[in-house]
Amino acid sequence: MPDSKPIENTDKDESEELLDIEGILLEADYTTINEVVKIRLTIKGSDGKAYEAIDEEFRPYFFFVPKDDAALERVAAMPKDPYSQISEIINEPRSIFGKPLDSYRVYVKNPTDVPKTAESLRVIGDTLEYDIPFSKRYLIDKEIPVLTKAVFKLKKSKGRLAIIGFEKKEDPGTGLELNTMCFDIETYSPLGIPRPERDPVIMLSYSYSSNGKRGNGVITFKEINKPFVECVEDEKALYESFAKKVLELDIDIISGYNSANFDFNYLIERAKALKIDFNISRFDGETRIEKHGLVDKVKIGGRVHIDMYLVVKFVAVVGAAESILKLNSYTLKNVYDAISKDEKLTVEKTKGQKWKDINELWDAGPEGLELLADYNLSDSESLRKVYETFVPIMIELSRTTGNSISDVSVSTTGQLVEYMLMRYAHEFNELIPNKPTEREIKARLMDPIEGAYVKTPDPGIYENMAIFDFRGLYPSIIISHNIDPSSLCRDCTDYYESPTGDKFSKTKKAIMPTILDLLVKQRAEVKKLYKKDKGSIFLGSRSQALKITSNSFYGYLGYARSRWYSRECASSVTAYGRQYIHNTIEQAEAAGFKVIYGDTDSIVMLLGNKSKEEASAFVAEFNKKLPGSMELELEDFYKRGIFVGKKTEKGTITGAKKKYALITETGYIKIRGFELVRRDWSKIARETQRKVLETILKEGSAEKAIQIVKDVIKELREGNVPLSELSISTQLRKSIDGYDSKSPELAAAKDAVSSGIKTKDEVEHAVISYVITKHGDSISDKAKLLELAKDYDPDYYINNQVVPATMKILKELNYSEDEIKGLGKQKKLGA
Repeated sequence: MPDSKPIENTDKDESEELLDIEGILLEADYTTINEVVKIRLTIKGSDGKAYEAIDEEFRPYFFFVPKDDAALERVAAMPKDPYSQISEIINEPRSIFGKPLDSYRVYVKNPTDVPKTAESLRVIGDTLEYDIPFSKRYLIDKEIPVLTKAVFKLKKSKGRLAIIGFEKKEDPGTGLELNTMCFDIETYSPLGIPRPERDPVIMLSYSYSSNGKRGNGVITFKEINKPFVECVEDEKALYESFAKKVLELDIDIISGYNSANFDFNYLIERAKALKIDFNISRFDGETRIEKHGLVDKVKIGGRVHIDMYLVVKFVAVVGAAESILKLNSYTLKNVYDAISKDEKLTVEKTKGQKWKDINELWDAGPEGLELLADYNLSDSESLRKVYETFVPIMIELSRTTGNSISDVSVSTTGQLVEYMLMRYAHEFNELIPNKPTEREIKARLMDPIEGAYVKTPDPGIYENMAIFDFRGLYPSIIISHNIDPSSLCRDCTDYYESPTGDKFSKTKKAIMPTILDLLVKQRAEVKKLYKKDKGSIFLGSRSQALKITSNSFYGYLGYARSRWYSRECASSVTAYGRQYIHNTIEQAEAAGFKVIYGDTDSIVMLLGNKSKEEASAFVAEFNKKLPGSMELELEDFYKRGIFVGKKTEKGTITGAKKKYALITETGYIKIRGFELVRRDWSKIARETQRKVLETILKEGSAEKAIQIVKDVIKELREGNVPLSELSISTQLRKSIDGYDSKSPELAAAKDAVSSGIKTKDEVEHAVISYVITKHGDSISDKAKLLELAKDYDPDYYINNQVVPATMKILKELNYSEDEIKGLGKQKKLGA
């Protein structure tokens, strides 16, 4: 197959030198040599050096399936036309979704010719794989391991290094020590929103780890008496000093926080206004911003940029970090405070501080400048902590998927899955399907797929429970029943038939089950090693990466914009899931257990008078009947739990979905769905609810839980609660003039703007933290920004925050609102 692997060339003349470089592939992009676009690899050697290697042979291409012989003859003549961009056509039969095609690989002269030429050929046939970026195309075809040790065979000729092959190492190790830098900028913006055409970059901080050494610093152009501050002549010199630092420290990965959207974007636009060249590339090429789906990506030749804001949001969405799941917003301060024992330095206006913002500090003289330098440096140092906490997961996702870390760090789970499918389609000799049209997407969205089965609980307090869940239910269903668009069949004789009636061949080797089987087995091995070495960041991150990737395949099957979308496959997976949960519940109850809750892939059952050993024996027997890799396993035994209710449209009370709190025998508390994880509740409401939950779960004392609420109500009525515990945070999604109805957060924002405390730019689309004060006719009238509030309305926080948050629990103990408020007695003694 042409271009499928690097081919070693042993021919050598006197001007050539062959080199074997052990190292890792850090990045793949492209550069232009003699007006021809060539693939460029950045290889970080074990010797600590970075190598720029060019692939002289790899050519851009796409696939063409002619309508008829006449179309084929017409295309075959094109390479002979001097004006044609087609250089060669090779017959290469492949399949798509398991169906054979007489397809042709069409080579063109430059990557930019691919989409244009493919478009011109659509009138005489079908075109595929024309929208795959050139560097991504290269990684797919060559199968070079990313961020994993290998030996790269290079040829030095005419002042350049050319890659002619590579060998995977038997022991790839965990990679190399990379040189990294975290940075942050401060701008002087007297109108609130920084304007790069006018407002200067006044300060830039950095924290680095390079060649075994660590350090930090601040660059600015005002004298500041701090040992870590470098004072330069002007803003232009600040740029030059930053670029020099990146060069001298030989940085491989540079990271910021929201830096693609702000820091780098601002630096680039501001440099244009100053008419200076800002470029921190290691090799040829500019430092620029480009689009990657819906987000911005920074390209730096020979270096990698990672925006930790996007990484943190990704990690939170996939649930890979418990510490950040409950955050109100993903500011650097909030994330740092959540993962660190320290609290990040801020420059917010609080009691005892006379400074309002960065602009005032810059203008305030020595004292203000020193605080600003400390603050700027704290941003980079805090970012360093965030980077070291979460980037290992990105590294392992890169190794797992085979995609570059620069792409992985700006990808969604669907994009990660898609890239893996592209890689394996190449190995399976399958063509990569085209992206769906907008019409196809709309049709898919109009026909949603039925989801999982949920058995809702009777609200109440329960004791002596066990939770069992299917290990990777949807991945194991796909593996065990060979579910894949290419294995769908009608006339096959040896097949799995899903509850929807769709048939999947038992004999056809399919891409998705193959990938998932590999991922699941790898994770099982990694988990065994991790149990023996809990301190290993590498193993923990590797396990997370394998879990994230394998759990994302089902979602991609049913995603309307997926290249591999299949309604039959996705609906079969959920149908099997419902079937297995139903069977599990039926067999558990037949064995004498009472199942009180079931959701997607797990059940909660009461042991009653049965022992833990009997519960484990039931599961062992149940697993013998499951097909393939499917397995029901113990999550844990719980000594007590609370399941709350919700009102239906008819006014009756039923169990709430995914809303419960449980405590294990070892004291670990598992909480799902309660308001303490939402930002539109005040801290005092969330904290009171948490204390009530913990008291009931740990001590089983309803009386003590009630007393906690009564004490908080007393403190509220006496005016003793700090305003910071009463703030409610909500994000404004639109312009403050774009809302039809008045809400507390909107009223607080408008009040701040009308009084001149804030500008419209400062509040619009921002997270608004407000307090309900005593002054005003309505709740909205009483809402004031936290920094402007002087008092609070105790009745509001009692009746609309603390009591509703805790009544969700205490009503299960048959307490009334009046009793909690001290106005009446308990309706009935709770459990």
